[in-house]
Amino acid sequence: MTGKRLRAELVVIGGGGAGLAAALAAAESGCKSIIVLEKTGAAAGSTAMAHDVFGAESPVQKRQGIDAPKDELFKVAMEWAHWTKINPRIVRAFIDKSGDTIGWLEKMGLSFELIQYYPNQVPLVRHSVKGHGNALMKALRDSCEKKGVKILTFTPGKNILRDEKGKISGVVAESKQGEISIAAQGVIVATGGYGNNEEMLKKHLANYHDTMTYDGPPSNTGDGIRMAADIGAAMAGLGTANLHGPFIRPKSDSHAMKMDAKGLDGSLIRITLWFLAWEPEMIWVNKHGKRFIDEGYQLAFFAFGNAVALQPDGITYTLFDQTTLNKIEREGLIRPGAAAHANWLPVSAATPLPGLEREVRKQADKGELKISNSWDEIAAWMGAAPDVLNATIDEYNAACDDRHDGLFAKDRRYLRSLRTPPFYAVKGHLGLCDTYGGIKINEHMEALDARDNPIPGLYAAGTTAGCWESESYCYRLTGHLVGFALNSGRIAGENAVRYLSK
Repeated sequence: MTGKRLRAELVVIGGGGAGLAAALAAAESGCKSIIVLEKTGAAAGSTAMAHDVFGAESPVQKRQGIDAPKDELFKVAMEWAHWTKINPRIVRAFIDKSGDTIGWLEKMGLSFELIQYYPNQVPLVRHSVKGHGNALMKALRDSCEKKGVKILTFTPGKNILRDEKGKISGVVAESKQGEISIAAQGVIVATGGYGNNEEMLKKHLANYHDTMTYDGPPSNTGDGIRMAADIGAAMAGLGTANLHGPFIRPKSDSHAMKMDAKGLDGSLIRITLWFLAWEPEMIWVNKHGKRFIDEGYQLAFFAFGNAVALQPDGITYTLFDQTTLNKIEREGLIRPGAAAHANWLPVSAATPLPGLEREVRKQADKGELKISNSWDEIAAWMGAAPDVLNATIDEYNAACDDRHDGLFAKDRRYLRSLRTPPFYAVKGHLGLCDTYGGIKINEHMEALDARDNPIPGLYAAGTTAGCWESESYCYRLTGHLVGFALNSGRIAGENAVRYLSK
């Protein structure tokens, strides 16, 4: 094989939260030679876009007297999944490690605030990171550097190698200077999901829609899943996705909103339209003009992604009238506070929005918003039958008058009729944070073959791995996507060193 040749004890493919946690844990466990292969120009990944980490029985919770027992949270996870499609031993290992990982991060200088994700959430498990994902990844990068971990950027892994005995023997990577061959007895795959691989999405996601937008890292294209499958790793959990919506960002603008120290880039009106699409006082209908959910359900960002995915073409419309818009301009939004988004978005709950109507009107007929005095005209814009949409409005208004939603039992606090023109319709669609599932693993994060035997020296962590999440994101364990990335990475790194020491 031509090209540059290197040698290491351990190679980690992927420099996100799972990858760097794995590399650091391995270094702390005594591994002296570790190379991290990062596809992009900086070790960041999905974790850099995050803002909270799940933890059970963490030092932060204990200091505040919050009872968050591992046993009970394990039961929550398993009941959410109905004991299907996941390996309970993996879930148990992750939850048992999670509190210690919060303390591990605190020792790196990170600080956390416990906040709720939906109203009256108990116990508080969402550890909001001061500085968010960027601060978390910086702490991991700095700690890896101090431990001598070598991070090669713009160097994606291409192939994993096995010797004649079936053991891992190295990795082939590609740098700007050409191909690199790295001899190593241990490999940890932590390349994230395949949210930005349309071919894989169409193949594996049952509710894939062309209108769906992806808002994770562009580098998440399923590389590690393919590399592991090529050398005989079994697959598990493919087709599981972290869906959300209704979303209003057009597909052409899929990566335009980027996190920064102050919040999200973009105009107030774009963010406000985003939140108007979520407000519980509105009604949500599909492209046929029919309601499909209790709009006030849980007030949690990920609570209704599956419902949006089931709608024709993954398209929704949020409807409201002038009276409701006036109320929001005067009193502010509801949902951001319920989800505690105010700590990272410039639009806070219960904050008056003077000039909102003026700014909303500027967006009329630009593709995402329609304003009209006629529901028939709005129905035509939506492509719905006018009689169906009018029947939906009449049924909902009657429910508001009765103070009881006989269809979806919506909380009466959020029942507001739509009778004062002009009327407004905000077009939304399905959103995708990322997929999770791929390489089949056990509770030691060992990659398994078709007979469930560990492939000697091969491990997987984070969303690249399968068997730890069911059909939909368990938001009751808020922050557990990042939590699983960090904890599975640590477990993989520690077990890889145990393997290498033999």
